Amino acid sequence: MNQKQKGFSVAEVIIVLLIIGVIGTVGWYVFNKREKKEPVNTVSTSSSSESSSEEIAASEKSDGYKWSTSPQGPYHDKVSYATSTDLLNWTDSGKVLIEHASVPDVILKDGTLYMYFVDVSTDGRPEQLGMMKSTDDGKSWSERQIITIKGVGVASKVPVDPDPFLLPDGRIRIYYFDISGRANVGSKSKNKIYSAVSSDGVNFKQEDSVRFEDDNIFDPDVLKVDDTWRLYVGNPEGQKVVSATSKDGLNFVKEGAAYEGSSVPNAIYEGGKYYLYTAGIQIATSSDGKTYTKSKYSFKGPGGVTADPGVVKLGDNNYLMIYKTSNQTAQGAPPLSTPVQ
Repeated sequence: MNQKQKGFSVAEVIIVLLIIGVIGTVGWYVFNKREKKEPVNTVSTSSSSESSSEEIAASEKSDGYKWSTSPQGPYHDKVSYATSTDLLNWTDSGKVLIEHASVPDVILKDGTLYMYFVDVSTDGRPEQLGMMKSTDDGKSWSERQIITIKGVGVASKVPVDPDPFLLPDGRIRIYYFDISGRANVGSKSKNKIYSAVSSDGVNFKQEDSVRFEDDNIFDPDVLKVDDTWRLYVGNPEGQKVVSATSKDGLNFVKEGAAYEGSSVPNAIYEGGKYYLYTAGIQIATSSDGKTYTKSKYSFKGPGGVTADPGVVKLGDNNYLMIYKTSNQTAQGAPPLSTPVQ
């Protein structure tokens, strides 16, 4: 039987190759498009992963915060304390309470001291607010805790310069400056002071609205005498302390310059007199809290920088001052929240 063998013509071969090419092109396009829409590391946008998204955003934002490798800055700051019997003459303790911490302040609640500060001990993150407690008038302290503020996303605000205030109901209110919203010098934007409250001193809840805003202000400090709340804020550019007043501790109205020649304020009212402590540490006094006069008294710790005082009354003729010390020169120390590349 003679069987005829069948072959392919040139035209048929070309058609087959064209079909294969079209199928391959379409497949590559579909695959590539899917890869663009569905990356491997997809972050869920559901409400259950909101905090994770904020942490990721904060991490991406703070890659430059290599605190431990910075030759200057708050990583090299530490907190010490001094004592006094009259608010004017101070004796240094010679002790360091905590390192990699700055801008401290302190209150006394039910016999326990609550000290708050800016914590920069963790590389790769912007500033956090830390807290330590003491039940023996500052002789010994607990380990540091990082506080939380519900309603403040880590990607939206960076609270610094904490000022704790003990409310009549026993809660602690912290006034703070949001350094992430800091306005540039010459900008029309204003720096803003916010607040948050807590029942345990660790877990805070953000309060609505802004407490106060003004040009180039930092370091809030709140004092209440009788029915008047007074907020002091430092203006380092103008080297002055600005005063604002309120009837409820929430809405402050600017009063004017309370002191000139230094900033970073902390005030205490005792025996019918106001005492104002500023960077340096300079001590000024006032009879009305509105205008201060520099006294002959000052305090300097053992470090190259003595600043950011926080004064609290422990008992009759017994006062404690928490302060920042550093071996840096004041002119060489950059402001907080300056990432080091």
